[in-house]
Amino acid sequence: MNRLLTTAALLALLAACDNAQPFTFAPVGDEEPVEDPNAEEEPVSAAGIPESVGNNVETATYRPGDNFLSVQITSLDSTPVNAIYERNSALDVPGYRAFSQQEDPLDRIFIGMAQQKSGVTGVLVMDGGQFNRFFGGVYYEQNGAYSAHSPSQPDNGLVSYAGNYIGLLNIDAPRPNEALPLPAGTDPALEPGQASRVTGQIFINADFADNTVNGVIYNRQVVDYGNSPLQDVVLIVADVNEDGSFSGDVENPAQDALGSWAGTFGGVQASGIAGGIGIEEFIENVENEAEYGLFVLTKCGDSGDSSICDDVNP
Repeated sequence: MNRLLTTAALLALLAACDNAQPFTFAPVGDEEPVEDPNAEEEPVSAAGIPESVGNNVETATYRPGDNFLSVQITSLDSTPVNAIYERNSALDVPGYRAFSQQEDPLDRIFIGMAQQKSGVTGVLVMDGGQFNRFFGGVYYEQNGAYSAHSPSQPDNGLVSYAGNYIGLLNIDAPRPNEALPLPAGTDPALEPGQASRVTGQIFINADFADNTVNGVIYNRQVVDYGNSPLQDVVLIVADVNEDGSFSGDVENPAQDALGSWAGTFGGVQASGIAGGIGIEEFIENVENEAEYGLFVLTKCGDSGDSSICDDVNP
């Protein structure tokens, strides 16, 4: 993937915004999109994750009691195929534990975010880029048996999920956040970047009578740049398969296409949901920006659900 954004470029962009909402989008046109009947089906990984969301991440193993994260990525994070990311609590965000990996000061700096709850596990991995490219993506899986939600009353099977979202953006986080200090006099051409963290809230509605799911990620902000705001991300209606998996499109509020989302329900009566997004070209006047993001949520009405669930019928 391209990585052409720099700390200086983003700081200049934010400074020009003068404390206003910095990122806006052009209005959507009147024409409906036309589907290409000859379009090929998107490739998926061995774990069944669409390439647009999983990208370079092949597998990941996370256990909440461990202080490490095991990741298999297609390129350049470490010498072993299965890299071990060490716990890095300095990069934690609400709802997710952070890990990092860097073999030496001039190797890529990888950040991993992970969470496990309610029958699902999710992992997000990304580096900030080096030599014009970055690597990253999302991994998710079910833990144990899965069964679809079965409402106890004769209703429409509508269920909600809510909680925290974490994203990683291919814009260098301001130094000195890197895992290992650079040698004195290091030429800027050699410097690895560290991805910037994006936090937000996510709300998802699923209808297990019609087997569909949709939602929104809101209150998005770039943590490493003074919580600078980003616009909402809309998760367009997707079909839920018998195994609990789903995938669909992502848009901004003006209905411009941004990328894809995918995930899986897990647990008994779909007690949890885990998944991710892959989006790009969502900041006005900036080119080649990309974000991969993760959500791991508990069903509203279950123990440990989000406070927003108090306003939702379980």
